[in-house]
Amino acid sequence: MRGLLYCVTILLTLASCKEEASSAFIIAKVGGEYLSYSELTSMIPNDLTLEDSTELASNIIQNWMNEELMFGKAQFNLVSEQTDIEEQVEKYRKELFIFEYEKELINQKLDTNISDEEIIKFYNENQEIFQLKDYILKVRYTKLLPNSPDQDEVIKWMKKDDDESKDYLLDYCHKYAVNCYTDTNWVFFNQLLRQLPIEVYNKESFLRKGKFVQFTDADHLYYLYVIDIQSKNTLSPLELELDRIQGLILNSRKIELLNTIRRSVYRDAIRKGNAEKYDEPQIKE
Repeated sequence: MRGLLYCVTILLTLASCKEEASSAFIIAKVGGEYLSYSELTSMIPNDLTLEDSTELASNIIQNWMNEELMFGKAQFNLVSEQTDIEEQVEKYRKELFIFEYEKELINQKLDTNISDEEIIKFYNENQEIFQLKDYILKVRYTKLLPNSPDQDEVIKWMKKDDDESKDYLLDYCHKYAVNCYTDTNWVFFNQLLRQLPIEVYNKESFLRKGKFVQFTDADHLYYLYVIDIQSKNTLSPLELELDRIQGLILNSRKIELLNTIRRSVYRDAIRKGNAEKYDEPQIKE
């Protein structure tokens, strides 16, 4: 192996001076299988040092030989299972080709534009799948460092609903907050709890509109003001489900597009005589 690595080092050095190396160079052999120099170098990044390239080449060669040797042993010792394995490999090969082809067709042909009307229609017609599994809240929430300035003002701004207070709070959060939620989006209660240094054993008693609470731990201050609540087992707001609805619509379109393509391929093959379905079994010619 040391002599082989010396040869590999020489070849790698020569390759740095040439655009291509001849595929006639053979680096390793196992039975009737060969690892060529060109195959080896294709697996080695160009930006490695000669020392790193040589080390990587050594690992690649050893792994290739181990794999070929084990493959030969497996073929010899799994004669009874070989047909089943080959059938599985062929089945996977076909599925992989079909998958890549269909993926390319989807990239080319799928209409990804979704109108607001489509989203609303889908939401209204499928409300049973948009039932909340958890409470959702609209809150004002800030996580601050203990030495953050104007904390009394922050508390006042959080409790008020006028635009001026909201603007002051948002500007303050941009400057000083470690984390912040405004009242513009719904947040799942369990998601919010992961931000707080507390455990809540009774959600119903904890949740109340207009409730302001504050917490501390060793490193931070937490201020929370509950603006709105929606209970679990009720219909989730459309604004919270937009991304999910778009994904469901696109997935439905993908399925329909693939079905259309498959029907078209089938009809075309039947029409051209490239495929035929028999009413009675036939003897293969």
